Amino acid sequence: MQKLLYLLCAAGLLTGAAAAEPITVFAASSLREAVEELAEDVEAATGADVVTAYAASSALARQVALGAPADVVLLADRDWADWLVSEGVVSQAQDFASNRLVLLTRDGQIVDDMSEFSDILGNGLLAMAQIEAVPAGRYGREALGELGLWSTLEARVIQAANVRAALRFVDRGEAPYGIGYASDLVAFPTLVEAYAFAPDSHIPITYAGAALTTDGAAMMALVLSPDGQAVLARWGFLPPPEGS
Repeated sequence: MQKLLYLLCAAGLLTGAAAAEPITVFAASSLREAVEELAEDVEAATGADVVTAYAASSALARQVALGAPADVVLLADRDWADWLVSEGVVSQAQDFASNRLVLLTRDGQIVDDMSEFSDILGNGLLAMAQIEAVPAGRYGREALGELGLWSTLEARVIQAANVRAALRFVDRGEAPYGIGYASDLVAFPTLVEAYAFAPDSHIPITYAGAALTTDGAAMMALVLSPDGQAVLARWGFLPPPEGS
């Protein structure tokens, strides 16, 4: 905690003995547990309240662009972060994590050969985040398309507002399989990895964030710090791509 306290002081989050103003963090749904742990650390070190809001990266980026009062936004999609920069909403975005795309199940069998997946799924549903708007859904559709399976499976896909909502269908037994991130296996201990999609079957999964205020810059510094990266790793995230 002393190390965290020093970091926050150096970053300017602590300006005196009194607690800072509340810090509002907009974060992709897949980051929920990691961000909550980081928020607890900040609150313990500073006395400042951290207010968190979770949704799909596309929704968060649009809200920020419309003036939603966030101090920092943490997205599961580099493209949406770049869009905020291009719109002049933020001056820069920084990569802070990456992930793997996986097929998850609670009670279904492990899939060794995805060419057999349509038969394995049968009349069951495949849960995914919205394929047009949500990063996890876009990654999933791209990977299935690369495998030549999208046209066959499309009619059996049930779409949800974000990746966590999609995986709750699997967790509750309402869909035998879902597509999500490897980090979701930590958040959903009842689920197991049924198949790992090849990294080159979809665009790279890069998490990028941007600060909108001074407090947001300090929070972003924490996310990028060794302590913040250790928190992300505990929740199943991988380091940002090399060269980020």
